[in-house]
Amino acid sequence: MQNTGRVTVKVNGDTLRSKPGASLKIGGVSREAVPNDQGTVDHKEATEAAEVKCTLVHVATTDLIALRQMTGGTVNYETDTGVVYVVPGAFTTDVGELNDGEVEVTFMGNPAEQL
Repeated sequence: MQNTGRVTVKVNGDTLRSKPGASLKIGGVSREAVPNDQGTVDHKEATEAAEVKCTLVHVATTDLIALRQMTGGTVNYETDTGVVYVVPGAFTTDVGELNDGEVEVTFMGNPAEQL
């Protein structure tokens, strides 16, 4: 069985020129332990945002301004094993420093859905 090796990141249907190493946190419900003095442990829940981080290769068509301003979009994280995660309601949280032809970009949004 093939392991995931390559990933394609798309924003609103446009494929980004991402370098190897793009990451995905699927978000959703997280749980935190809440111990008590009676010797048992309960938990509380919180909703966490999904997060996609990738390093882009900067070319003439890379629009850093448009990426920085993106809100209410859709980010797809497509693996070479055919598994696709979609982050709806996505927005850009960080466009890093453009250095040596590369820039790291971080997107967050609602919990990821698997297609």
